[in-house]
Amino acid sequence: MAGNIAAFLLLALAIRQLRVDLSYPEILAVRSAGGVLISLAIGWRDPALFREIWRSSLPLNLGRSLLHAVGSVAVVWSVANLPLGLVASIDFSGPLFAAAIGFLVFRLMPTRGAWAGFVLIFAGAVLIVSGYMDVIGLAIIIPFVGVAVLTGTNIMLATLSSRQSTRSILFLMNATQLIVFLSLTAVGADRLGLPSASLSTVAALPHGPVTFVLAVVAMALSGYMTQASLSQATRYGTAVQVSALDILRIPVLAIAGAVFLDETIGRELIIPATVIMCGAFLVAASGGNDRLRLRIKR
Repeated sequence: MAGNIAAFLLLALAIRQLRVDLSYPEILAVRSAGGVLISLAIGWRDPALFREIWRSSLPLNLGRSLLHAVGSVAVVWSVANLPLGLVASIDFSGPLFAAAIGFLVFRLMPTRGAWAGFVLIFAGAVLIVSGYMDVIGLAIIIPFVGVAVLTGTNIMLATLSSRQSTRSILFLMNATQLIVFLSLTAVGADRLGLPSASLSTVAALPHGPVTFVLAVVAMALSGYMTQASLSQATRYGTAVQVSALDILRIPVLAIAGAVFLDETIGRELIIPATVIMCGAFLVAASGGNDRLRLRIKR
């Protein structure tokens, strides 16, 4: 998951840079277009990719891609408008949603040792909501919605990863989402109804054509890298573990936000982030829910 942390940091910085010129659907269209181009380059070198895509389970791929598009909009809004350390901390509410899905869909209970971790993650999430509700209101729910949706798509990704390669999954996802985000761009981003309240600071680099091009390239590459590393992780860990394992993302993004974006790291973030990190560590160490992985792989 180290590659996922580095890619997510690059993705976050690219989003902050692009938000000056582009809407949320346009930013995501850039990511999807980059993923399609990378996949086409891979397919040009190895035509077996296109044969695998033709044999893939299209309904499951399309369903996951559309659901992932919804979560992606919430995540891009969050990264563009909230401190990076806060977004990273909220990301680790994912194990709660993974455990809930595991129980509701598969009737599977988490391992006994994971419960303490879930309690800590929930407590940290409550501290975040109570600490930021007065500042940005109900908009604090948006990143949690993104995490919940993407946790569900991660479970679907685990199923797909047991049936086909990462590169075919990413081609179908990016091709589907490119159509979705171009359509949203044509309709108008204002139709999404997302709030404009912002706690974020300026972009890391000065605004200009050169930095815009660099951000476009970074967005395209990092978007593909995050999904590729996540797909590989789901092959070896449970959905709960994958949601919890890269806990270093919290301090890395918080420090990056302070260094590159002049974001402050206050007590209102340090305390809940630490509580969430401890909970995520306990969940990952306990195995989360090994039976969920076995059920998904069947």
